[in-house]
Amino acid sequence: MTFIRKIKTKSGTYLALVESKRINGKPRQKVIKYIGKEVEGKTTRKVLTNNIQITSVKQHLDIEIIDHLTTQLGLKQLLPPNALILTYGQLLDRPSINKMEQWLNQTNILKTLGIENITTTQLYNTLEQIQDLDFSKIEETIVTHLPKEKGQEKRSLIIDITDTYFEGETRKEKPRRGKDGKVKKLVQIVLAVTEKWGFPIFHRTFEGNISGKRIFTEMLACLVERGYSGMILDRGFWSSANIQEALNLDLRLICGVVKDKSFKEILRGVDKGVVYQKVNRVGLKNTVVYVVSRDYLGGKLLVVYNPYVDVARRESLYDRGGLDCEAEFFGFSLIFHNTVLGVGEVVCAYFEKDVVERSFRCLKGVLGLRPVRVWLGSHVEAHVKVCYVAYAVLSFLQFKVSKLGVSAVDALEVLRPGYRVELKDRVSGFEWEVTVELKKVQENIRNVVYKNG
Repeated sequence: MTFIRKIKTKSGTYLALVESKRINGKPRQKVIKYIGKEVEGKTTRKVLTNNIQITSVKQHLDIEIIDHLTTQLGLKQLLPPNALILTYGQLLDRPSINKMEQWLNQTNILKTLGIENITTTQLYNTLEQIQDLDFSKIEETIVTHLPKEKGQEKRSLIIDITDTYFEGETRKEKPRRGKDGKVKKLVQIVLAVTEKWGFPIFHRTFEGNISGKRIFTEMLACLVERGYSGMILDRGFWSSANIQEALNLDLRLICGVVKDKSFKEILRGVDKGVVYQKVNRVGLKNTVVYVVSRDYLGGKLLVVYNPYVDVARRESLYDRGGLDCEAEFFGFSLIFHNTVLGVGEVVCAYFEKDVVERSFRCLKGVLGLRPVRVWLGSHVEAHVKVCYVAYAVLSFLQFKVSKLGVSAVDALEVLRPGYRVELKDRVSGFEWEVTVELKKVQENIRNVVYKNG
């Protein structure tokens, strides 16, 4: 009879395959072969170094972390595995779909997701699958699983709009001038995020020629439907009709105001010397402004003066040979609000809403939203949805690693060299896997991500 025996020595516990025999009427055990060493209750197989063959080395640790966060957000139950391939790709190297098969061979993504293989055709078909999903359910699931911001729950959201180009010929809209002055086909993307961490709440994609009025109306409907009581808006959403519509729904607003003709008349009645006094001083993160308030539309209109901007723009104007009359409104900006917050709180909330701008920078830059490298209209919208999900994971990672003083993007870069190595014993054919030994910083990141689930 053969069995595994544990042999304890000073250097550790070893495992051996032994055969029990009776010799001269007494039981004796004969070692057939040594199997390996027991470490923390697991068998570590004994293999001669010169018999070890490396069969593959694949990117792993960053994928493990992303997969863990995706699971925590409840997305692995809602998104097809192929859609997660696209999401993980956006978070890591952003390969085009045409190059995805080759790139996947260098990573552990397919094994992590339990997929044997994937083709380019299947990935393109996945974009169609994404379009058929009830994406509002996915957005709600993300919101449910993201940490609740203390004191911010159901209070207000920061909402902004951006545009991005695409090259396809299947969408009907005509080319339009974007914010950077280029005339190309555009899609408009509205993103709503929380005030502190920039957690995504919802997004919408519109054709490039859809009016701001229609976009604003739909955003109001989403806000009310999801139970939020207010929003912070960039001046691109401003119009008296939009504001009145929001006020009719009893929403609290902080909104930038466009300096059109009517507001320029208001500014002409403002004495800069009266504004530029210590009593009106409000400190921001990187500058100081001076603010006065007046009643307007059932709320308050804040006239904000930034002397540093005024001087910088004037000097630039003078260098170009400009005249004083052209600098009449330099340094001034306007904010409307109907909240119970103080002047300083409103100004800080508006000017320090860079969380949504960082979100868009992540979408366009880090996550590769721009340029959209697909042509069909449905594929363009599906690509935006993939980027939205990827941003949700990225914002969750940012929340986790913030206590380490690093950004989510830097954390992924630090995790990148954490490879999973597959090994094989040439003699016995035994195969096993090991992860390259973690550096301390990688271990710290992994620990904070896994902490509390």
